[in-house]
Amino acid sequence: MGVDGGATKSHIAIFDESGNCVGSTTYGPLNHEVMQGSYTELEERLGELLPLVVKSAGATVCDIAFAVFGIAGVDTDAQQELISGMINKIGFKNQITCNDAFLGVPAGCPECVGVCAINGTGFKLAAIDHSGNAVQTCGLGSFTDDYGGGHWYGVRTIGTVYNEIYKMGRPTIMREMLYDLLGITRREDYLEVLTEKYYCDKLDKIALNSIAFNAAAKGDAAAMGILEESAEQYAGAIARLILDMDFPAEKTTYVTLAGSVFVKQKVKILQELIDMRVSDALNGQPVEYTCLDAPPVAGAVAWAAQKAGINIEMPAIKAGLTAAGM
Repeated sequence: MGVDGGATKSHIAIFDESGNCVGSTTYGPLNHEVMQGSYTELEERLGELLPLVVKSAGATVCDIAFAVFGIAGVDTDAQQELISGMINKIGFKNQITCNDAFLGVPAGCPECVGVCAINGTGFKLAAIDHSGNAVQTCGLGSFTDDYGGGHWYGVRTIGTVYNEIYKMGRPTIMREMLYDLLGITRREDYLEVLTEKYYCDKLDKIALNSIAFNAAAKGDAAAMGILEESAEQYAGAIARLILDMDFPAEKTTYVTLAGSVFVKQKVKILQELIDMRVSDALNGQPVEYTCLDAPPVAGAVAWAAQKAGINIEMPAIKAGLTAAGM
């Protein structure tokens, strides 16, 4: 059984030992941080939801050989212990409860070993090494000095354009691109129109977040500087995990790039910058990158199957989830 519990949407899937998807559901948030009732509400939701999903597969909780729960908001050991305890109370004794970032490792790396770097709503990294150690880093915004996540690129673009207008910042074509997005031509209108549209959710945030990438592709130095800042942070976090954990230098380390910025952004300059910086930090140690092409719940299922000693190939998991509408 695999669970991907997000802040807006969650996926749950159950597979049998022959690799068939026998139960699945799409649900709302399973992140305590977005619930009015916090941990109490999460425990109530899990207690109602999980037995129903298992029952829909024609099974009981005791029939689940192993379950992996990747849940957003599991950022500390204390949170992991608390939420894992809730799941244990429901009857899942053979289980792993972890941050949902870990799911990108089994979803995109051979043998469930490697690093997952997420650049989507937020900035997060997680790794599972050859000894089975699991470590997560970043993801707490300014506390962890994260330079990434879709929101970050948009805000950095806004600030960089402001610097050009009012602080003698270096010229950038992002100014014209942002003016076009805002529908303005005068600098005097910049902050007034920007703040009104941004905070009233009248601004196309996807287009805003893409400005730095599109400008960098045209050779804009200020935009390239934004991507270099982000690349330095991601590369440093990836390299630090590889150096600190059991990833032997003679073996290829696999890195899954997940999240909308890595997966959907057509301009791939950021990935190229990360690759160069990681290679420099590791003195050329082989690292192979792949963009996640499966729903994260696929990683939860693959990891659970591995822990249960059952071999289910990733293509079969993907096919089962596709048939289930995930």
